[in-house]
Amino acid sequence: MASCIILKKLLSVHKITLYRYLSNVSNISSEKYFERENAKKDSNDNINHVSESRNKSNCNYSELKVGKHFREIFHDGSEKNFESHPFNRRFAYSKKSLFPIEPRNLRTLGLNRQRKKKRGRGDKCPGKGIRDKHKHRKSGRPNSRTFESGRTPLYRRLPKWPEAWLTRQKKNYDCLNLSKLRYFIEKGRLDTRFPITQRHLHDSKCVKVKNGVKLFNVNDYPFPYKIDIEVSNADQSSIDVIKKVGGSVTIIYMERVNLRAHIKPYKFEILPRTARPNLDMIHFLEKMRSKGCIVKYIKPLWLIEEEKRIINELTEIEESSKLSEISQVNTNMNRSRKIHKVHVTGDKEHAYMHNDEEDEDARRYRILQKYRLQNTQMRGEE
Repeated sequence: MASCIILKKLLSVHKITLYRYLSNVSNISSEKYFERENAKKDSNDNINHVSESRNKSNCNYSELKVGKHFREIFHDGSEKNFESHPFNRRFAYSKKSLFPIEPRNLRTLGLNRQRKKKRGRGDKCPGKGIRDKHKHRKSGRPNSRTFESGRTPLYRRLPKWPEAWLTRQKKNYDCLNLSKLRYFIEKGRLDTRFPITQRHLHDSKCVKVKNGVKLFNVNDYPFPYKIDIEVSNADQSSIDVIKKVGGSVTIIYMERVNLRAHIKPYKFEILPRTARPNLDMIHFLEKMRSKGCIVKYIKPLWLIEEEKRIINELTEIEESSKLSEISQVNTNMNRSRKIHKVHVTGDKEHAYMHNDEEDEDARRYRILQKYRLQNTQMRGEE
């Protein structure tokens, strides 16, 4: 009894919260317990000090009725909240939840966590070095297709062909379909009032520009918008469709650095100078001019000198053609005079004709010199 009184005092002092989920079979309700205690009071009237202590403890039972849970129906038909027995230690202490959520339990997902690096494991060779590690084939591991049992493989014996290397280094344009260009114009991401450059195409996410934009059209897709577009290459179908509406296609030569400066000028403190094209690129640009495009590029010095030389040759040919016409008129006049002359022997006539041809060549040379002097004087006066 003394131990029971001590336990009651401890429970009344700490006021420990009672456990939630209880079993009806293994526990006795507090009311029945109190009835038994009252019955013992009546039978044991001689022990007054014990009864007084029990009566004092009854006032503390109401304080222990802290754990109010779901309502239950008892055997006598009464319905009330279940109350735990104060002497049962299972119900005297509060129990933690099965999976408590605490800061120490929270962790990130497993996919985000990095795997721990394994270090210092060695070569997995049981005292035999690495003689069986890399060289020989193990069971279940076939050799590579290029392996020729230790001999130098074929792909290493043959030399590298320059044609193959050049094809890999070939400049591949960034293709843009005319239908996609029309879609971006209809969505309002490109403005047809101003010339559309490669920078506009890159900024509008129409095409990612790396080496230059090539415009192409499939099955003569209709294009109703009048635009002025600047690209690096274009096919004949797209050129015809745009020019049919009244637009224009401009081919601009830009090297890799110039193109990058055109697309992202904020990455350059000083913009680079425009590069000059080489001979193959000039052939390509002039070919695009013949297709009906507007071509823009800076001519290199060797091309300017070559054009001057060709123009001079053409002017000389034109001058010589004019002189040849004049000489033909003179020869016709000479032949008409020869008819009225007396015929001489064949040898003398042959010598006469030979001397006449020599005189004509000398005359042509003198006239050409005179014509050149006249042209130089006229250009000097201008």
